[in-house]
Amino acid sequence: MRDVRDSQYPSGALPGVAPRAQYGNEPMRFGWADAGVIVPYTVWRHFGDTAIIEENWAMMEKYVDHVNETKYDFEATKAENGGYEWADWVSFEKYGTFDGHAWKEGPNGELLVYPEARAYWNYLGACYWLMDAQMMETMAAVADKSIAKYVKMKADARAYLKANFFEKEDGLLLKIFRDMQTPALFALKLGLVEGEAKAKTIAALKQNFKAHGDCLQTGFLGTSILMDTLTENGMTDLAYTRPLQHNFPSWLYSVDQGATTIWERWNSYTVKDGFGSVGMNSFNHYAYGVVAAWIYKTVAGIASDPTQPGFRNIVMAPKP
Repeated sequence: MRDVRDSQYPSGALPGVAPRAQYGNEPMRFGWADAGVIVPYTVWRHFGDTAIIEENWAMMEKYVDHVNETKYDFEATKAENGGYEWADWVSFEKYGTFDGHAWKEGPNGELLVYPEARAYWNYLGACYWLMDAQMMETMAAVADKSIAKYVKMKADARAYLKANFFEKEDGLLLKIFRDMQTPALFALKLGLVEGEAKAKTIAALKQNFKAHGDCLQTGFLGTSILMDTLTENGMTDLAYTRPLQHNFPSWLYSVDQGATTIWERWNSYTVKDGFGSVGMNSFNHYAYGVVAAWIYKTVAGIASDPTQPGFRNIVMAPKP
């Protein structure tokens, strides 16, 4: 976290990689820059020591102020990040960043992002704005700081999301997002759909998984919340099905190709074709490893008590 603090820009923005080096210096890449808040929050939740909150409070507050100011909006951040987001990295859904479905190269070599992809990035960015506000509110309470600012920010972010990315008539996601897994998962995770809209979102998500042979289509951001969100929304059976698939893309597909670590791509190496492109082919990458936390918490049933950080009280509640 000292590297993160040292890497902060005067505006409050954080880069995608810390310390700043040859790659990832661009700030305001949602999901990555937000590690400036997510890491202190997560470490505190696991160890119960507020020192990491105190050490990073000034940095986090300055950063979240900038997120609140820009809302992670494409136009508001493009001068900082070059008009490009990693977004739901290596997903299999439309508007995918890595496979070129989100943008094309202009006549002068410039990046031309499709309008639908801009809307998608704005939605995901606003979701991280809301999550940042939620985490800051919780940390402010335990660190004896005022929560009023973050209570308001949370309400503002929620209202912004509802007004811009959900249909007023039925409360469902915009039509361009309804055949995707990641937008639905964030809507459920953040409580942005309620009542009939929630029931329809869950039904559509179930149908989506079925249509893809029970395989996920999510990238780094969607997968980070996939398992817990399914479990928290009455789909524990579907959650169990995800890690047991052998088809591509899936965890056991990688294992079947010889994986002993978590890879950046499910097919970084295949028995049939060998190694993928060396341009982006990490064989030790955290993102998809998030499934392990779900296995401990849901399968084994060992969870921390959210009211008593640091595992001082352990909630034993396996969900078979």
